[in-house]
Amino acid sequence: KQQICPGGHSAPLRIVRNLAHRLAGGQGLSEMASAQELLEQSQASQETGQVQDALVAAKEAFDRFRAQGDQVGLAEALRCMVGSQIELLEVTSEAAQKVVKEEASKVKKSAPDGKIADALMGLVAAEVHFFRGESDKALRAAIDAANALAKEGADKHESIAWQMAVNAQLMRNNGPKALAAANAALSAAQKVGDRKTEGAAWLSVATARHVSGGEDAKEAAQRARGLFQELNSRPSEAAAVILLAQMEHAHGDSQAALALAREALAIARETKNGPQTASALEMVVEAQLANNSSREALEEAELVLAQVEQDAAGQPSRGVAATMSAVLLAHTAYKGIDSALALVREYTVRLRERGDKKGEVRMLHKLATMSPNPPEAMNSAQVALQLATQIGDATQEAAIKSTLTDMYVAKGKVEKAPTRKTAMKALSELVKALENKDGEKFDDTAKYLDGFYNALKQEDIETAMVRVISKDPESYMGFLKEHGQMIADEKPTAVTTGFTVKPVPHEIMYFGFTAGGISYGPRFRVNRPAYKTFNFDMTVCLSVVELPDCSDQWERELAYNPSMLDGVLQHSAATGYNL
Repeated sequence: KQQICPGGHSAPLRIVRNLAHRLAGGQGLSEMASAQELLEQSQASQETGQVQDALVAAKEAFDRFRAQGDQVGLAEALRCMVGSQIELLEVTSEAAQKVVKEEASKVKKSAPDGKIADALMGLVAAEVHFFRGESDKALRAAIDAANALAKEGADKHESIAWQMAVNAQLMRNNGPKALAAANAALSAAQKVGDRKTEGAAWLSVATARHVSGGEDAKEAAQRARGLFQELNSRPSEAAAVILLAQMEHAHGDSQAALALAREALAIARETKNGPQTASALEMVVEAQLANNSSREALEEAELVLAQVEQDAAGQPSRGVAATMSAVLLAHTAYKGIDSALALVREYTVRLRERGDKKGEVRMLHKLATMSPNPPEAMNSAQVALQLATQIGDATQEAAIKSTLTDMYVAKGKVEKAPTRKTAMKALSELVKALENKDGEKFDDTAKYLDGFYNALKQEDIETAMVRVISKDPESYMGFLKEHGQMIADEKPTAVTTGFTVKPVPHEIMYFGFTAGGISYGPRFRVNRPAYKTFNFDMTVCLSVVELPDCSDQWERELAYNPSMLDGVLQHSAATGYNL
């Protein structure tokens, strides 16, 4: 079954029809769908989640661009083609990487379009790095491409490159730099005057503002939505509406979040976009649960799942497993964890029977995070990891490794943590930045390391940090105090109503915990920030406790988040720091 593309014909049907006309009547290329039209069809199909259609159109566009000697078009088509092939598990990311290198080597840089084509090949490489979970390499490739495209005056492509840099920075937990990249993307998009590119750039700005806690995130998302509505770009509009729903939910307005999420869900169902349906449904369920409407959440989620499965027609389809995850969330809240565990096992079997290996990985991982039985949880996670590695799903592989790390840390076997190698490498980079007093590199690495601290031992940090600090304690401690705090605009000292307030650098405080034998993982480092106040009769500590947005299934049944009590106790450690 082929989804209908713009123009009223499926991509394969359009290609066959035009080819038949050409062979039968001797018609020239001008009467066929042009390479550019095929590229646009591929991009539109990707937006609506129709990956197979996107691949068919991208392959045909790729061949035609090559025949025409259009290196820029070829690079753009290659990015669509490679991304679709990896998504459909037709090629591994390793094989895709080889293809990209081979095609990049063929670019004639001396040609008029050579430099732009070469930069766009960098974006194809970045796309593959994303699939491989290599955020550092994806970031470098995207920034290099953006800078090269800026020199060539290719504003539209430059904006796209900066948008990819935003995604890489967010993967590395670097909200401020993600926002800087998003602003660069918007600036480039506004130069070229392409409203779709501008809308995408505004969406990147909104996302970066939201994640980094910046102001006017909602305004940026509304600007993006308005542009997409003018263009009748329904999938992009739905993405903007989902982001707006997330913002309302984060600000505690669950009714507004629910209304927006249902708007997005209606658009996603209209376009039969499975992944977007799942994202919108998850937000619907979250808002319903915030309104204490778990029964209604479950009923709505089960209805949507039935529709998505009907669309899939028994075949592997993007969106089915993600929609099942939303159902599980509602099911757990309404019927309890035991019933939900039985359901996730049933879902695992159903996905396996339809050959949906990505979905099976997702459900096995879900089972690992939900099971109260440690051996079952560990076994499920290991099986999920093995299957994710086998099919080359680096995104899920990284998430499962994080879960396994938590399990090994809980068992006191941190040396077996699958993220330990990454954590040790990041720690080494952090120490090197400290030794060189490279503030920017230190801040960037500290943000990235935030997701891997629980894979480090107490002695790892002690050995690494003390070796450097002992060379010049006063100087290096001053550097740490200056660069440890993660709030970009915070001043080192403020005086209010006669009292002096100083922040305790976030990373220094948690380094101290680890050195003292308490290694908090990222979900439990909830003080942002802590302060010491002076000029009272006694020193007082104040802090803001910010709980993580995500919770495991079992945590949702608790009356309050377990991080809350620990978090309000953590800030008392700030009294121990001499500021």
